[in-house]
Amino acid sequence: MGKSILKRTICTMLLMSTMVGMQSLIAQDKIISKKGDETLCTITRITDTHIEYLDPQDEFYKIEKKYIKEVEFSENPRNPTDHSNNTSKVTKFNLLSLLNNSLQFSYEKALDPISSIEITFKVFGVSIQDFPEEKKGGGIDLGYRFRLGDFINGDRKIENSHVLDGIGIKPTVGACYAQIDIENAQEKYYYVHIGTVINYQVVFKNRILFEGYGGIHIYKGKNKIDFSNTPTRTGVLDFEDGDLNGSDNIAFSLGIKMGYVFGGFDRDARLLRW
Repeated sequence: MGKSILKRTICTMLLMSTMVGMQSLIAQDKIISKKGDETLCTITRITDTHIEYLDPQDEFYKIEKKYIKEVEFSENPRNPTDHSNNTSKVTKFNLLSLLNNSLQFSYEKALDPISSIEITFKVFGVSIQDFPEEKKGGGIDLGYRFRLGDFINGDRKIENSHVLDGIGIKPTVGACYAQIDIENAQEKYYYVHIGTVINYQVVFKNRILFEGYGGIHIYKGKNKIDFSNTPTRTGVLDFEDGDLNGSDNIAFSLGIKMGYVFGGFDRDARLLRW
């Protein structure tokens, strides 16, 4: 009886080992070199220059992309682009806008690992320094951001970076209205603008985000200037509104933002893009 139990135990252990080995084999990714060699492994990271992976014995290796013909992923791989644990929303505050008589705050939400939408609200007349004029008004901007790295390096680029990290390009549209009172004159103006912003974002500890950006825009609008002792007239619409400064229908934006990152992706809809 003891020998029978021992045999069954050994057979069970061998069967379990075989199943684990087969499961490991089935779930492996495959790297195919330009020489035709095939390597079964678990890919952990793909960068601009190389691929990092673990062999079936969990030994770590790295191979340069120039030696690789193609990569095949298993049906159920350990997916390095699974961003389900990433926070995907951020509220941001523009640190530089307060130097230009404007309070600006934004909300950005990642749609998937390579794109996000952002809305920015502007309140004029809020500053950390004194200005000779009294300014009222505000504006709103809408942007759609693409992470540039994923386009530059191809659709199958994989990065273990945060979904909000990296260099991005953001087409933007917006509208503003302002009233400025100074001495014996009052100016009222409004405009709409469209442009492109390039930014760089870094996320720390999945919670804190820093962003630097710059952009160019074209705008169209009208203004009206009322003087106490002269007739009302329309002037040239030049403006300095927070992060956006415009003259002759061309405007430039520049800013630094800091934000708090929160929220996450639905695990049943990971929104992965290859």
